[in-house]
Amino acid sequence: MVSIGQQVSYFNNIYSNNGNNTKGFSIIDDGSAYTGYGLTTNPNVYQLFYFYKYSYSGELLEFKTFYEPYHDYYAGNVGGAMKSEADGTYYFTYYLDYNGETYGRLMKMDQNLDTIWTKYYLTEHLWTMPVNSNKTSDNGYILSGSVKPEEGSFWDFLLLKTDSMGNEQWHQTFGTDWSEHGQNAIQTPDGGYLIGGYFWKPGTDHSLDAMVVKTDSLGNEQWTKYFGNPAIDDDMAFVQMADDGNYLVATVYGEEIITPDERRGRVAIMKIDTLGNLISIHKFGPNKIANHIKNFKNNNGSYIASGFYYMNDELFFKGWALNTSTEIDSIWMKGYAYFNEADDRNYLYDIIATSDNGYAAIGSANVGFTPSNMWIIKTDSMGCDTPGCATGTWVRQISPSGGGRGEVLQIWPNPAKDQVTLSLYCPPKQSTGGWKCAAGRENKGTISIYDLQGIKTKEISIQPNTETLSINLETWPSGLYFLQLTVNGKAVGSAKVVVE
Repeated sequence: MVSIGQQVSYFNNIYSNNGNNTKGFSIIDDGSAYTGYGLTTNPNVYQLFYFYKYSYSGELLEFKTFYEPYHDYYAGNVGGAMKSEADGTYYFTYYLDYNGETYGRLMKMDQNLDTIWTKYYLTEHLWTMPVNSNKTSDNGYILSGSVKPEEGSFWDFLLLKTDSMGNEQWHQTFGTDWSEHGQNAIQTPDGGYLIGGYFWKPGTDHSLDAMVVKTDSLGNEQWTKYFGNPAIDDDMAFVQMADDGNYLVATVYGEEIITPDERRGRVAIMKIDTLGNLISIHKFGPNKIANHIKNFKNNNGSYIASGFYYMNDELFFKGWALNTSTEIDSIWMKGYAYFNEADDRNYLYDIIATSDNGYAAIGSANVGFTPSNMWIIKTDSMGCDTPGCATGTWVRQISPSGGGRGEVLQIWPNPAKDQVTLSLYCPPKQSTGGWKCAAGRENKGTISIYDLQGIKTKEISIQPNTETLSINLETWPSGLYFLQLTVNGKAVGSAKVVVE
């Protein structure tokens, strides 16, 4: 672990529970430490939960297991199923197998991670599997997941509403003749609910699409929409509110078929209107095999997500994290690993913004096919897990093709105090349809300026034929800023500047 400055800390650590499989699924900044849960095993081959506390300096403070004999516990294939409340308590959604039945649970815990109450949910279906939950405006909870009516049938979405004590008030299921799996649900301003998940046709290659269901306040379906590439597997959908009242759908968009079971794809965030119609789609990062998203969150002025993909040139899995502005422009996107040899696995399931303006993420990491370890990383505000690392090279620091004069957007001096000058490099247009920057030609552009939290603080218009631009910094608070050059709605270059 390395620390610099007064507040920022960095670490990239693993923890093994006596050599047993150990995976992390949720992380919370509780004001004094990082808290969350994961899955592990014991010598009796039960799968059980653990709860942990991790210090801000990167030390494990507490690791306590939770289990019952002859029960197997599951959390689904997503992160963030444990969340905190304003009073410092926690709630946690999961499902378990016991005596031939699969049923859901909602657990409430105090600040010491001791159970306050636990509620069980067994619908009329053979399997009831909630994997996520959120608070509702009436102080209750909305649970999302999947149900399976009977042996040999396919899955349907599950939406289950409780009161403040976890007592079920109603539940609804949604599906067709195929297989649908719910992942996360949010309450919408009209009092209804929006559910993200995925749909696929068993036995049909590349039939998986992101799926979104909108309901009224009682869970009655209003519309269902499918998103992604209909000819190539996509990934599960996570939903959030956009800052303009529309909805956001995050997934991985399939772009290239590799085998009947694999595709290359990129992280995508789509904006849709309140009727489910597509407004825009924003794609991020490299086009990778086995690219998967595991959560997507509103970060009070920006959005964050995490997941993992396969490094086909280096033959191992790497975790990734993404931070975007409210306009869904990438502020940074980075890859992370603890083990980096062939067959190694580094998966990130959950990410949060931390009280020191950085980020923390949790997942699992293992060498080859050995037991997994809990993996936890801490970064600064730009996603760096070591001091001074380069920022999100996949999306924002774009160099013109064919070489030339360097970065699209250059800044000097840097650090700066009273004034900074920007050089806007625009290479000649290419008849072959290659990359081109039009800001200095016939089209207008803008410079958007974001602070450490990803909040846009200024926007400056650029007139045609502008090659350099000077900005007065006298009224800017000191700190790190992110500048983005946009032309015709497309981000074409970026840079950072430190204001002293």
